[in-house]
Amino acid sequence: MTTTSETLVAVEAVTKRYGATVAVDDVSLRIAAGEVYALVGANGAGKSTLIRMIVGLSAPDAGTVKVCGEDVARPSANTRRHLGYLPEELLLYERLSGTEYLRLVAGLKGGEAAQVAAEIEFFELKAVAEKWVGGYSLGMRKKLGLAAAFTGDARVLVLDEPLNGLDVEMMRKLRLRIERERSEGRRAFLISSHVMDFVERTSSRIGVMRGGHLVVEGTAAELRARTALADAPFEDVFFRLAK
Repeated sequence: MTTTSETLVAVEAVTKRYGATVAVDDVSLRIAAGEVYALVGANGAGKSTLIRMIVGLSAPDAGTVKVCGEDVARPSANTRRHLGYLPEELLLYERLSGTEYLRLVAGLKGGEAAQVAAEIEFFELKAVAEKWVGGYSLGMRKKLGLAAAFTGDARVLVLDEPLNGLDVEMMRKLRLRIERERSEGRRAFLISSHVMDFVERTSSRIGVMRGGHLVVEGTAAELRARTALADAPFEDVFFRLAK
């Protein structure tokens, strides 16, 4: 890594086993403020397991994970406030309205009422904001989950498959917002997505996982050069590296 910005995520020699299966094997990576790090790989490569350890939902069997300098294996209230997390499988409070849910998240993460209103506006939820979440469509639920991830003052946003269920215009808005926040240099993003065009256009660095290992890291241009696929769709670059 060449940046001299503040390191917000530090993963050091992390390993996770499930019985005889090694899901993540001796992985190290760092993400600095102002970076958008895309974690990609085929199904079963270890991405979700690594993400769960980074956000503190699973403890590594070896190694350490620090977010904003704090070990996530010993989470404090501050550790949780450092993180905004969108899981791939959303579990929402079905009998709250969208507004109530975001206010709850804001209270836990130190956000303000004005920010709740702003996220509802940005993610185009005003028409359903006072309705129960249990009646939301897939797209509405995904937008609410994204709004919750952005709510508060988290320095690190972890977005696992953020595009599923979004229409093209919302995908564009999300990409532009991430690019803007990246340029501001305060937050770090960790994004896992199967949409390779989004990965290439949004990320500052990409890490490719295969069989529990982080096999290569680099910018999109560096990964293209590594595979000699300068003009191919980025999906082809991904498949070459992830095999």
